Amino acid sequence: MRGETRKVQLTGGATLIVSLPKEWARRIALSPGDEVIVVTQPDDTLVVIPKKLGKRAGVVAELAINQPVAVEEVEKLFMTLYIGGAETIIVRFSPQAMGLRRQIKDFIRRRVVDMEIVEEASDRLVVQSMVSATELAVSDIAGKMMRLVGNMLSDLLAGLERDDVALLKDVIERDDEVDRLYWLMERQLKRAAMSRYVMLELKIDDPRDIVEFVIISKSIERMADHICRIAYVNQEEKVDMRVLSPILTNVAEFLKQAETLLVGESTPRKIAELQGEIAAWSQRVRKEEVLSDPATSIAKESAVRIGEYIGDIVESLGRIMLKDKTIVLGEGMPQQ
Repeated sequence: MRGETRKVQLTGGATLIVSLPKEWARRIALSPGDEVIVVTQPDDTLVVIPKKLGKRAGVVAELAINQPVAVEEVEKLFMTLYIGGAETIIVRFSPQAMGLRRQIKDFIRRRVVDMEIVEEASDRLVVQSMVSATELAVSDIAGKMMRLVGNMLSDLLAGLERDDVALLKDVIERDDEVDRLYWLMERQLKRAAMSRYVMLELKIDDPRDIVEFVIISKSIERMADHICRIAYVNQEEKVDMRVLSPILTNVAEFLKQAETLLVGESTPRKIAELQGEIAAWSQRVRKEEVLSDPATSIAKESAVRIGEYIGDIVESLGRIMLKDKTIVLGEGMPQQ
């Protein structure tokens, strides 16, 4: 095992101490009186995090556009740097590519949640993270995403029942807001994976939870896509609400319960019950007779997939909330 072996010493008659590696302390300029955070890990090891590491200047990235290219290509490269965790992104434009500046500026303002343009010239944009959004906990982002999708689902059902084309178009447009939060979630999770200090700042107590929040955020993003798919299909050919309405009503109720598990208190029993209910519902609906109407068949498949994604979210929430706990099942047995 790499590392230095040090003896634990006794001081003051009751306090155990261990010295810190001199080269490491020198490298980060750790001085007497500086504060460190000591975090117990799931395997009972300790991580020592100097507080001053959290105050270091963030990563600065640069994107140079030396010739005219498709604006979509620049947007993808910008999002790669953004999701990768850059705190400051400098976009430079050659004289031949200055025509892209306005489009990129509009893209940043429309699609990026936690960065703002702090400096602008004819040949460059300087984009920087906003501190308040950078510190937004991943559970808060997931909650915001679920509420957005819950509202999209409610309005989808209302729009289909009333044949309200304007409302259905509005639902589709809200998918952009879900995408913005999804990209922010990806960014936060990558930042957490790079730094234990950031992980704690984002209220992630266990490194294993990073994987679960990846699953949760992707599931919510896919739910929004399926809601939009149903709205699109209905524009081409009206779906049969006698088939779709009960499915969407069930899905909306599942989503409300999942959101309660995310933002409120939960128990092993509630999580297991909701998982079982969704799984049984999915099997039952999928065994029903296949419809001859193509539009309704496509919409039904998307509606069922939304419910199954909620099941995936509940499963991940279970792994986050219930690890390292004793679960007792059975009547008359003591509950943990």
